[in-house]
Amino acid sequence: MNIDLDSPCRCDGEEKDTAELAVVRITAVQRPLYAYIRSLVIATDDVEDILQEVNLVLWRKIGEFDGRGPFLTWACHIAYLQVLAYCKRRRRDRRMVLDEAAMSEIARSMAAKVERIDARMEALGACLSKLAPSHRQMILRRYDRGSSVRALAEELDRPADSVRVTLHRIRQTLIDCVGRAMAGGGIT
Repeated sequence: MNIDLDSPCRCDGEEKDTAELAVVRITAVQRPLYAYIRSLVIATDDVEDILQEVNLVLWRKIGEFDGRGPFLTWACHIAYLQVLAYCKRRRRDRRMVLDEAAMSEIARSMAAKVERIDARMEALGACLSKLAPSHRQMILRRYDRGSSVRALAEELDRPADSVRVTLHRIRQTLIDCVGRAMAGGGIT
């Protein structure tokens, strides 16, 4: 399934987004959202709870996403508001929280980083799709959980040093491709 995660949500009848698209959008931003929230919250134990609150708000408000920017940017704005609500609750409990001005500055900085990461991930996905199928499989297998160069070499029945060199070349190709895409040169 090829879904544009940043297209507008239309809930006015003609182009209703399906629940499946909402789930795909929300699921796709979990890691960067977690990192974003983690950068704003002192108590790491609370990050998961805040992320769950953010997910609920995203689900309820998915129809308000208008597609004028990346979905992740919109989701980070929702997360920022949830972190502010969390801080207000914590203040009432007399627990230590960041000063709101300091948190706002951190959030602004992190939002810019998240946008760049989102663009880089999009470029990486496009660059991966341009690789030869055997190279794409090789690099994806290498970064599977628990995988190693040695295990991949055994699987491919190749010497580990040969696999290591090939992986280095594939990584360099991806780095160059992403660099060109981020510089506005497009993906070739």
